[in-house]
Amino acid sequence: MESSWDSVYADIEDLLAPQLALDTWERTLYYHLLRHTRLKGIASAHFAVGPLSTGLPISDFKVREVLRSLDAKGCIRIEDRSRHGHLIHVVLPSELPVLVRESREAPDIDIEALDFFSGRRYVEALLARQDDACFYCLRVISPESCELDHLVPQAERLDNSFRNVVASCHNCNKAKGSTSVVDFFRTRYRSGLLSEGELQSRLAVLAAIQSGELVPDIHRLRG
Repeated sequence: MESSWDSVYADIEDLLAPQLALDTWERTLYYHLLRHTRLKGIASAHFAVGPLSTGLPISDFKVREVLRSLDAKGCIRIEDRSRHGHLIHVVLPSELPVLVRESREAPDIDIEALDFFSGRRYVEALLARQDDACFYCLRVISPESCELDHLVPQAERLDNSFRNVVASCHNCNKAKGSTSVVDFFRTRYRSGLLSEGELQSRLAVLAAIQSGELVPDIHRLRG
């Protein structure tokens, strides 16, 4: 609850007051009404002009003027007037669509331009794409134990994009060398490290990665 009201207070100061140009009296009265409604778990309550005038303190005329102004700006809604006073509904900043909030969305990232090899910055995202398994033999690997490998060797083409970088175990990384990926899959199959079904699955995943269909989630974090 405390953090929730911290957010409400921040919205009042950062959005409501500046965007609706609340003057000192409007802000003071709004906080007073908020204190006796929303902080008590209710949205509306009766307020008499006299007690409001005494409590703030300002004149009865000024109280009525500020109430009309707050109502016109949408900060409150005067739902009824009677001998008991004004029935006032206090509107929270989050309930006012007129307020403009700055976007907190992360900026768009051109994933095609990211370097997935240098510095191992995105190793966890690559592992998540592979379900924490070596790309070539499906052995379980971790960020600490895995190697990063180029599907098309660097000697043929310098490409550190997500379409060309995968994570592998140390043995596969060492054994593959400059062998083509397809040929290396076949050696893993012939050595019994992959079944026929796994070989076909690996070839399909290879095609999906190189075509850009399997994109690593670069925002993935591990607990």
